[in-house]
Amino acid sequence: PLDFETKKAYTFKVEASNLHLDHRFHSAGPFKDTATVKISVLDVDEPPVFSKPLYTMEVYEDTPVGTIIGAVTAQDLDVGSSAV
Repeated sequence: PLDFETKKAYTFKVEASNLHLDHRFHSAGPFKDTATVKISVLDVDEPPVFSKPLYTMEVYEDTPVGTIIGAVTAQDLDVGSSAV
């Protein structure tokens, strides 16, 4: 699969040839040609990836507003695996 963060462009050559030649034109040439194809991979804004698939946190009903009850971590793969 294409991945902008891994490789941003691909270059390759293709060759096309006429397999059904008219014998009247054999002396006209090789009846094939090549072309260089360049593909630029565009970036897609991918969502962050959490370190676990599920988090469970319990909070007492009388916990004061503003109390930190837990933390989760994720990585933003679009920005060189920076923390989110």
